[in-house]
Amino acid sequence: MAISFVGSASGAAGDGGNVTLTLPVGTTTDDLVIVSYAIGDNDNVDHDMAMVTTGYTEVADLFSDDTREANLGVFWKVMGATPDTSATVTGLGGIDASVGAVCMVFRGVDTTTPMDVTPTTATALSTFNPDPPSIDHLNPAGLWTVIAGASAHVVGSGTYTFPTGYTTDAIDKWSGDTTESTVGMGYNTAPADPENPGAMTHSGTDNGAYASCAATLALRPAAAGGAATAAPMRTRQLALTGAGL
Repeated sequence: MAISFVGSASGAAGDGGNVTLTLPVGTTTDDLVIVSYAIGDNDNVDHDMAMVTTGYTEVADLFSDDTREANLGVFWKVMGATPDTSATVTGLGGIDASVGAVCMVFRGVDTTTPMDVTPTTATALSTFNPDPPSIDHLNPAGLWTVIAGASAHVVGSGTYTFPTGYTTDAIDKWSGDTTESTVGMGYNTAPADPENPGAMTHSGTDNGAYASCAATLALRPAAAGGAATAAPMRTRQLALTGAGL
């Protein structure tokens, strides 16, 4: 089954507030929701990034400690028989921290092992340009890659220019407070193997006091025909082996 993009959502809060994302209309059973959120702060605290909404698996909890500190959390969840309508991230950091969140929803991803390999991560000081690292995936036909990045800064607002291959449907969100943050995600439908995405270039003037974090994920497509066809084929193989054929 081919992977497809369903939709995305974004939201932001100041004062270390929680952010609730309304999932895209049409999100249904077996869809994969990936949530990425950023905290911008200046208190030298490595925040424990977490979801309020239950059932999510954490794949990244990153901290880059410069004068302006970036935290990035990335989580995924396969929707069950009654799909969620929203996803809420835990805001942290107090009244001087900004919180921004984005999500993307995909269909046709393997529901048992949606991550083809362990996601790769990177942090950087003295720059607000996240650089998602290379990922050496298993290269099943139809695999997609997803990048996520977060920046801490004080540029007044912010957007990303996404690397080649990741511009379609890319999403970012700026959040303002004493330390501002930007978070973004993009996907590539035809990645190389290994895939080295390239940097997410932030708008504005970079500064040695800024920080960034990034992650790269590889999405494994669902098998053609789904799990229901796998057992009969395996049974037939065993039968042939037992018959000496």
